[in-house]
Order: sequence, then C-alpha cells, then structure tokens
Amino acid sequence: MFTAIRSKTKATGKTATRFAREKGGSVMMMSGLMFPVLLMLAGGATDIGRAYAIQGKAQRTMDAAVLSMARSSLTDAEIEEKGAEFLEGWFATRDMANSLENVTLNSRKNGGDPGQPSELTVTGTLRVKTFFLNIFGQNELDIGLSSSTLKPNPLPYEIALVLDVSGSMKENLNGGTRLDRLKEATATLLDELERQSANRDAPTISVVPYSTSVNLGGLGSGLLEASSVGGDAIPGGDVWAAERFRGTTGDAYDLGDEAPSSSAIPFVTADDIGSASPTVRLEAPSDDPAVYRAAVEGLEAEGWTAAHLGMIWGVYALSPAWSSVWDTDPRPYDEAQKAIVLLTDGEFNTTHNIGARSNNDGEESNAYFQSACKLAKEKDIAIYAVALSLDAASEQRLLSCAAGSGGKMFSANSADTLSEAFEEIARELGGLRLSS
Repeated sequence: MFTAIRSKTKATGKTATRFAREKGGSVMMMSGLMFPVLLMLAGGATDIGRAYAIQGKAQRTMDAAVLSMARSSLTDAEIEEKGAEFLEGWFATRDMANSLENVTLNSRKNGGDPGQPSELTVTGTLRVKTFFLNIFGQNELDIGLSSSTLKPNPLPYEIALVLDVSGSMKENLNGGTRLDRLKEATATLLDELERQSANRDAPTISVVPYSTSVNLGGLGSGLLEASSVGGDAIPGGDVWAAERFRGTTGDAYDLGDEAPSSSAIPFVTADDIGSASPTVRLEAPSDDPAVYRAAVEGLEAEGWTAAHLGMIWGVYALSPAWSSVWDTDPRPYDEAQKAIVLLTDGEFNTTHNIGARSNNDGEESNAYFQSACKLAKEKDIAIYAVALSLDAASEQRLLSCAAGSGGKMFSANSADTLSEAFEEIARELGGLRLSS
C-alpha cells in the first residue's frame, strides 16, 4: 500500500513539472505577442499627448489671429481672400509653419445689420507628425480647430451740434474769444468721431447755431406758417424760428418732432426780431466733413440767447420725420446713435412766440428748453450739455436737461477745460455707441 502511494506521488510530480514547463512557454509566447501592442499603446499615448499640447498652442494662435483680423481694417472680401495666408503667417512665427490645412473663413465683419454684432469664424485641420505611431503606419494625427469672435457693429453716429453764438461768445477766454476756443474744441470732437467711424458709415453732423433765434434762411418757405408771428409776409431773405408747440400746462410745453408738412413752423422776420441774429444759417445734416467743418469755422458771435430754440432744432435735425426737409435723411431712431451736443455761455433771455415775447423771459425759455430736452429723451437722443463760464443756477438747468438721457453735463471755464469736455464727450459717445 505504501508502494502504491509513493508511485502515485511520483506520477503527480512529473505531471506538475510538465505543466509548469508548458505554462512558462505559453507566458513567453503571450509576452512576445503583447509587446508590440504595449509598445504601440505607450508610443501612441506619447504622440497623442504631444499632439494635444500642440493643439493648445495652435488654438491660442488661431484665436489671436482671428481677433487681429476682426479688429483690422480688412473688409469681409479681403478676409475671405487673404485670411488663410494671414493665418499661416501667424502659425509660421510660432514654429508651426505648414501645419494647418483645409482652412475656411466666413466673415461678416462689415456685413451685419447696424447695431447687431458681426462675426468672423475660422476652421482648419491641424496636422501633427507622429514619432512612435508611424512605426505602425500612422504618420500624422488630424485635429480640428475652430475659432469665432463677435465684434460690435456700432450704430452710425448722427450728431446735432447746438452751439451758442450769442454776443457774449466774443469775450476773451485764455487769449482768444470764447467762440474761437469753441471752434477748436469742436474740431477735436469731429476728429475723434471721424476716427471712430473709419471703415464704417461716416458720421452725419448738423450744425445748429443759435443766438436770438435759429436762422432758417436756407430751408425755403414751404415749411413755414403763412405769416410771421408779427404778421409779416414770408420775405425772400432770411427768417428765424419761433416756438412751435401743441399746448402748455403752465410750466411745460407739449412738443413733438412731427414734420412741418403736418404742423408748419412759426417764424419771425427781421422786423419782428429785436436782433436779426444769428446771420449764420443752420447747416442741415450732412456726412460730408467739408460741409459741417466749414459750418463750424464760419460761426460768428452776435445777439441774445434763445437756447430753447437751439435745442428743439437739434431734435428736428435728428428726426426721421423730417426726411422730406433734409437732403441727408435721418435714420430711424433705433438705427443710429443720435446725440445733441449743446453749448451755452449765458442765461436764457429771449422768446418769440411764448410768454411775454420779451428779451428778458428766461423762465419761459427754460420751460420750453426742458420740454425740448424731455422730447429728446423720449426719442433716446443722448444729450451732452456744456456750461461755459455759467452761474450755478444756469448749470443746474443744463444738468436737468442732460439727466437721464445717456449723456451728461460738463462745466468749463477755460480753454483747457472746454477742450477736455469735448474730448470726453467724444469718448463717452464712443462707449455709448459700442454698447447700443
């Protein structure tokens, strides 16, 4: 019996030895088969990790190039024609030359509706060479890239410059007349507006000089009432505006911007007006810099201060209802960034068709003025009022006018502060225009 057990144990040992020998051979064979797979996985992970690192760099490069194109003066057609070459230049400077293929560009940078953001979109395929996977026939990895940017498409400017040319504008201001300093400051404003409008719609500017009234001589007689406030017939020469309104509540006036075809304009003649001024005429809206700049340069100081008439004619100059009057049609209110830039250096002191019609009727003038400001705010017209060497009470009137319009009031008492006010107005307008 012992012999039998020993024989069985010996047989079992031989079997185990043979099994171990066969298992070791199988493991070696399986290891040999798995080695290329493991090598491919390890090398592939290295190649893929490297590819994604390059993708991050490429994506940042594409984003920067797209932003540069969006901010440039290139037109949509130029971007779509030359954008791929421009993009390749960016990649080459970052040691990724010839790595981007199948580039497509879609630009409506200049083609969006006014006020609606424009868009520039670029897509491409990034080709990354492999080091390990090419052993297995995978020479490149293809990674898709895309970049898109929205660019504000500001509404075009329409600005009414409502400028005081009363006799006090002849007074000295740091070595020149107030009017001379105003012309210099206005030129700075226009420079900036034109710069901001480069490669877009040119700004539309009207110039509304006012003193004792607003000179309507260049507009023709078709928009005027049948006779003047004083009963005079319409003359062949200049006439001046009187106050048009629908009614009054005692401390305010019901004003509108309807066209003169539905409500004719009251006027005064040289016989009706205490001072037939200003002699310079209102300059209708124009997008020609030569026209509106010449109007500013031609301003002359004379007469009293009817800022309320300047203000309401600033509204008319921006009103789309007046398209039949102006050669350059004002756009609808929601299709342009409209603003009135008003300057005055004196107390309101004259009226022509309201109150006592005297030369010392500041309260009635202010009531009409504030009503005109209210109308402008209702039409979303921003009001920028500049108080030049004014007393506190007069500044408060301008502050009340500008408040809530999106604009603001500026106080100036020197050539420098006047220039700074107009420079800040240009910056404010630019910010308002971008956010509209």
